Amino acid sequence: MPSVLIRLDPRHMVNPDTDLRYIVPDRLAEISNGLLADSGCDYEEITNAMLIYLSTANLDAALPFVIEVLENEMIYDNRLADSAKVGASPLDQSERPADFTIIYPRAEAGERMG
Repeated sequence: MPSVLIRLDPRHMVNPDTDLRYIVPDRLAEISNGLLADSGCDYEEITNAMLIYLSTANLDAALPFVIEVLENEMIYDNRLADSAKVGASPLDQSERPADFTIIYPRAEAGERMG
């Protein structure tokens, strides 16, 4: 099943609460009617950026939900677009950031996450 990776950099957040690990995937599952599902979380060693992994049956249909939440919802006083990178992978539940191609922000689209 294809995967989505949301990387949230705490250095660009008002409130880098670790509960975002639960809140963001739950919100995305809710608004996408289950199209997006939580696949786990990790942290980058050097930056402490939160890595939220999601699985989906349809990347093209799922990605607009991710962008919508990042750009238009405030979660714990954070506009997540200010701290986020989003990658997509056609691989089954990959957990290697290097397997994800950046699709957001547009300025970095096409680069690899890791």
